[in-house]
Amino acid sequence: DQTVPIHKPNNNLFQSEFKLDLTNERQLRKLYTESVVKEITNSAEALHAVETEWRRLEQDRHTLREIFPRPSTKVYLPCNLNRLIKNAQKIFHVCMQKPVDLSPVRVIEGVTELTKKLVIVSGEDSISLQAQENATLLMNILLRSTLCAKQMAKHHKLNLEAFEWLLGEIETRFDQAIVQPGEMVGALAAQSLGEPATQMTLNTFHYAGVSAKNVTLGVPRLKEIINVSKKPRTPSLTVFLKGIAAKDAEKAKDVLCKLEHTTMRKVTSNTAIYYDPDPRNTCIEEDQEWVNIFY
Repeated sequence: DQTVPIHKPNNNLFQSEFKLDLTNERQLRKLYTESVVKEITNSAEALHAVETEWRRLEQDRHTLREIFPRPSTKVYLPCNLNRLIKNAQKIFHVCMQKPVDLSPVRVIEGVTELTKKLVIVSGEDSISLQAQENATLLMNILLRSTLCAKQMAKHHKLNLEAFEWLLGEIETRFDQAIVQPGEMVGALAAQSLGEPATQMTLNTFHYAGVSAKNVTLGVPRLKEIINVSKKPRTPSLTVFLKGIAAKDAEKAKDVLCKLEHTTMRKVTSNTAIYYDPDPRNTCIEEDQEWVNIFY
């Protein structure tokens, strides 16, 4: 779970942390090397790219606050960007005090290209495009806000080589996290994906308040239902009562006790053994209808 950096800050802090001002040459010289400063100063292309990025960040912030009204909300996404950035800093021995040689134009272009590569729903029709946008919306907002030009220069300090490695690593991690439709995960896990099984108890040994009524509940019962178990752990029988017993709890309990202690001897009037070799055409007339239904 990660927090999106543009979600919580007020307007002044948001502007100071995420908006790159190309007219402030003093600030640019603190952030970038001399060659980068010369490249982006008085460049119409750089100015247009930075202004477009800023407008997009404002739009992302507005969208994010509509989805998550509470600023402390964390999002669950496939790539931990902060950890990947720290890995890049460690692998490429990034110095946090020196100006960076990574042009903001390259950062903006790299992030834009990366967001286009993160495809979950392929297709060019309107429904596929809408599904793709919905599926990658939060991931793209996190990428644009964490890897914006000013954040990269002010806090992350990545050079060009480290930045290219970071983009490739994010794409790889994202592709690995995609679950294909119809991927087999097992019956119980499939239920848990839809959340109900996560709220169940693993096992229960008693029915609430009734010690005599022991039934299987929770995940074990769900497993029996899904797998159509032929031998339930605690078989039960529902009996609908008639007359006085249907309205009187004490009478119903008496019927329950009598049923539990009733044996075949008490309900059998007489017994006989028949030789019946063909079960489909039984020689017992009373059983013929039942046999026809069964077979």
